[in-house]
Amino acid sequence: MANTYTWDFTFDVCNQPQNGHQNCIKTIHWRYTAVSDSETNAEGQPLSVSAYGTADLETPEVGDPDFVAFDSVTKDWGKTKTLISLGKTEDDMQTTLDNQMTALANPPMRQAVPVGW
Repeated sequence: MANTYTWDFTFDVCNQPQNGHQNCIKTIHWRYTAVSDSETNAEGQPLSVSAYGTADLETPEVGDPDFVAFDSVTKDWGKTKTLISLGKTEDDMQTTLDNQMTALANPPMRQAVPVGW
């Protein structure tokens, strides 16, 4: 089973200057999704799972070389900041989603009632 992974981001951006910077990102809202290329649901649609959350950021001081202007932010920047905030690697995230996908495709438990009831 192989999965395709996609990051999605939205940002909370300050309307007022912060530490001398305009449009500072304070929070990253992230979602990391895996879509299976082999497992499907009952309707034949590919199975998918995702993880999501937020990453809070500190506003850099004026002159900080790590500051990135809002309009220069890339998905790779969002991914890097998110992974740092989580203390994880992208491989860690993929393993988590792969395990969720395996459990979804082959549930380890089911609910049932005995036939004689």
